[in-house]
Amino acid sequence: MPTPSKVRSPLPDLLRGLAVVLMVFFHFCFDLAYFGQLAVRTDTDPEWVALRTLIVTLFAAVAGFSAAAQFSIKRQIKLLACAGAATLGSWFIFPHAIIWFGVLHFFFVAGLLAPFFVKKTGLSIVLGLACIALGNYLQAPLFNLPALAWLGMMTYKPITEDYVPLLPWFGVVLLGVSAQTLIPANWLNTGAAKSLAPVRWLGRHSLLIYLLHQPVLFTILGLIFKK
Repeated sequence: MPTPSKVRSPLPDLLRGLAVVLMVFFHFCFDLAYFGQLAVRTDTDPEWVALRTLIVTLFAAVAGFSAAAQFSIKRQIKLLACAGAATLGSWFIFPHAIIWFGVLHFFFVAGLLAPFFVKKTGLSIVLGLACIALGNYLQAPLFNLPALAWLGMMTYKPITEDYVPLLPWFGVVLLGVSAQTLIPANWLNTGAAKSLAPVRWLGRHSLLIYLLHQPVLFTILGLIFKK
């Protein structure tokens, strides 16, 4: 029987699964809008911007919470390859708005940095809040330079289909890291965990679902609503 320190917390899979459901819904609506079937602008309408922010926040917080248990070179290589595939795919589908530092690029970089803050709760909280504040309230022309744009703090929104800069989002990852010592691994009872098994399954396969869901949705809707 595993010791309490070895018990796998259901929280990361549960939150990641919730984020997956919201992500698929968001992209489904994005695709409907792209094919002229839904009158929304997911990149500017406040409610859609808020939904995207919630989705990225969930993924980023979980990435931090899981930093100690999930870091591996194999996973980092997989993320790097997937990020490259996302850039290449966007070049074909959205040549005017290529993804050069999207969510997968961000999680690759965050995955390299987050393990250094594991079990440093105070530092993670302080630095996390500082990163969020800087990313949201500091803008300077210096960060418009292509070599620095991935850091955030640009003075304008770049033309790209997915932009998740290091700041403020690494701050959310750090807050997730700090939660490792604040939330017990067995916080959810066995019955509740079993009842939420489908959502947790989505969370355990989030990367695969992320890679496949949009091409599948886009292809199906493209066949139905040819532009």
